[in-house]
Amino acid sequence: MPQLDPSSYISQFFWMLVCFCTLWALLSLFVIPKIADIIEQRKRKIDEYIQKADALNKQAKESLEKYHAVLVQAEQTSQAEMQKGKDELNRYLHNAEADLSQRLNKKIADNEFTLAKEKKDTLQQIETIAVDLAYEIVQKLGFSQISKKDVYTQALKEKTHE
Repeated sequence: MPQLDPSSYISQFFWMLVCFCTLWALLSLFVIPKIADIIEQRKRKIDEYIQKADALNKQAKESLEKYHAVLVQAEQTSQAEMQKGKDELNRYLHNAEADLSQRLNKKIADNEFTLAKEKKDTLQQIETIAVDLAYEIVQKLGFSQISKKDVYTQALKEKTHE
């Protein structure tokens, strides 16, 4: 094998040194700076994304806090409105009940007055009918000298003695 021949070692070493230096120069001058630049760009882009994500996260947390504050305020407002509506409804019901009670009491009083008047009228009619009936009985019994006025006067006397 020729690469194991000691007489070609110097030549092999020279070409190996030339290839290594050339390769090293090409890599250090062209390839490594491009790779380093790409890595740096990626790192900057990732940092930008992280900063944007942190800003968005902070904004989202602020929005969430505002949302919770608005939600609590809305709940308090709705509770207050519900209580206000409940109070208004209770006042309305109380007023309606008082009005209904007043109207019912008036109707009851009117009905009692009407009933008392009708009772009085009915009793007077019964009295008149009783006097007429008594007069007819007296006439049928043969007491023709007794007038209707006498029967009525006698009935009034008996009524006043009661």
